[in-house]
Amino acid sequence: MNKLLDHFERFALLALEKQDKLSAAVGEHFFEFDLDSGKALLGGGLECFVQVLGTQSDNTLTWLWAWAEEQAEVPEALIASAMGLREWGARQGVPEFTEPQIDLDRADGTMIAMIATEVTRASCFYRDAYDGGALYLLLTGDAIDRQAPLNAHRLAGHLKELAAEHEIDPRNALLSYLRAKGIPFTEEGTTVGCLLADGEEFRMEFDEQGRLLGDE
Repeated sequence: MNKLLDHFERFALLALEKQDKLSAAVGEHFFEFDLDSGKALLGGGLECFVQVLGTQSDNTLTWLWAWAEEQAEVPEALIASAMGLREWGARQGVPEFTEPQIDLDRADGTMIAMIATEVTRASCFYRDAYDGGALYLLLTGDAIDRQAPLNAHRLAGHLKELAAEHEIDPRNALLSYLRAKGIPFTEEGTTVGCLLADGEEFRMEFDEQGRLLGDE
C-alpha cells in the first residue's frame, strides 16, 4: 500500500462521519459562497468558514490544487489550508499533496478531500459540481460539528462501501476510527466489538486477512 492509501485508510471513516454530519445539519442544502468574506451559506441558514482546496476536471481527468491554479482569483487567505497540506505532504512523503496536478487514477478529489478534512481538522468538505468538473472546499462550522456521530447502521454501511470500492484493509480502517474517537473495543478472534457513543452495540467480523465478512 502506498502512503496515500495508508492515510486514506486511517482517515476514511472519520471523514465520512463528517459528511454525514453535514447532511444532518443542512438537509437538502443549497450553497452560496462569498469569495470576499471567505464564508459559505448553506440551507437552514448555516454559515461556515471556507477554504478552497482545488478542482477536479472531468475533461482532462486531473486534480489541480488551489495553490497551483493560475487563472482563478482566489485570495491567498482562502488557500492557506491547501498550502498547509502541501507542507504536510512533503513531510509525510505523499507526492499527491505536493505535485500541482495529478491524474485521477492516482487520487480523485473526493479521496484528497477526505484526507484533507482530517489533516486540517475541518468540519467536512463540500463538492460544488459544475459543467466539466467540480470545485472542492473545506468547511468549518460549529453547527456541523455538533451533529451526532455515526450509529451502528451507518458505520457498517460506510465500512462495507469502503471495502468494496477501495484497496484498503477494512479492519484497520475500523480500528483507526475507534481509536481516534476514543471508543474502547474488544477483539474476540476475528470479530471486533464495541459500544458506540449512543450506547448501541456494534460488532463486525473479518477473516484472517482482515477482509470484511459482515456485521452481527
